[in-house]
Amino acid sequence: MQIPLIDLSAAPPAELAHRIDRALCEAGFFAIAGHGVPDAVVAAAFDAGHRFFALPEASKARWHIDGWPLKRGFDPIGWQSLDPANPPDVKESFYLGVEHIGPNQWPDESLVPGFHAACTAYADAMQQLSLRLMTLFERALGLPAGHFDAFMRQPTCTTRLLHYPPQPAQAAPGQIGCGAHTDWGALTLLAQDDAGGLQVRAPDGTWIDVTPQQGTFVVNAGDMMQRWTNDRWPSTLHRVINRHLHGGRTRDRWSIAYFYDLDDQAVIEPLAPCVSAGRPARYGPITAGAHLAEMYRRTTVPA
Repeated sequence: MQIPLIDLSAAPPAELAHRIDRALCEAGFFAIAGHGVPDAVVAAAFDAGHRFFALPEASKARWHIDGWPLKRGFDPIGWQSLDPANPPDVKESFYLGVEHIGPNQWPDESLVPGFHAACTAYADAMQQLSLRLMTLFERALGLPAGHFDAFMRQPTCTTRLLHYPPQPAQAAPGQIGCGAHTDWGALTLLAQDDAGGLQVRAPDGTWIDVTPQQGTFVVNAGDMMQRWTNDRWPSTLHRVINRHLHGGRTRDRWSIAYFYDLDDQAVIEPLAPCVSAGRPARYGPITAGAHLAEMYRRTTVPA
């Protein structure tokens, strides 16, 4: 089994919506090509991450996430455990959010020239692509065009630059690059290098490798979308194990996750087309902001 690849430029919207619905019902994941995001925008964001994570630990710590009220900035290896039943994740990352909510921490331009511009351009491109996907989601669910607009006036989106060092030979039992988890918001767009390591859990419980495909993004529904669709589109477990070999040695893995989340005060409850006599509403209302805050709390390793 492999997740479907959907070329957004190769079919009319109705056909794209049908394929997206099928992919999210069956796997919770799909990949997209023909999305229109320039390669140069993606490459510049990856380069910004490479140069930031190459800084000495003491330099990176100046922008530690715990020193910022909005939990943005640098989180070191071991800061997060996305699978709370296992040891902390073997990854480091840099969080950036939308500035209508509040300011980001930005590395000094003298240390990482062009970081701000590259990451901002990437986030802008991802937001436009997310909006395009959300219109296809409306069609896939049988909703009128523009139905989601009221939930997306000021979405609380997050860009996360990620670096996974090679899987340690002496890792603790159960300790991997990124523990098994579901994403928390509406949808996720993932750009990944050619190292591989992303795995998605199939309905039968086996783990499926998501093979990197150049020029594509991996898309998945998050917990909010599962609530919204009354379990029609599951928020699927996935994980990262960085064991890629290059020249007989393991190598680093790089990716960028863009989380498209809804307005902080948007109230999420099952959509009318997803509720029926045979499938009554399974969830009560909750605001997007309250849900995300709780998930951050659950997955942060206490200092």
